[in-house]
Amino acid sequence: MATPACRPETVFESATVDIQHCPDCQMIHLTMGSITIRMTEQHFSQYAQDVSKGLFELNAAPYQSGLRVMM
Repeated sequence: MATPACRPETVFESATVDIQHCPDCQMIHLTMGSITIRMTEQHFSQYAQDVSKGLFELNAAPYQSGLRVMM
């Protein structure tokens, strides 16, 4: 949950996610539906890389050959 001083600014928004950066607490606020996760910029960057790697592996898996996600 954001602190009272937080005034996050939207960096990216889609139908599934809202990514905000808060200059007050220096955290990324990642909102997916009713779930909000706050993390440092460094943690968010590593998380994004890990999700990208996972998506690559999922698309490369033989049992998921029909799944193609456009990025």
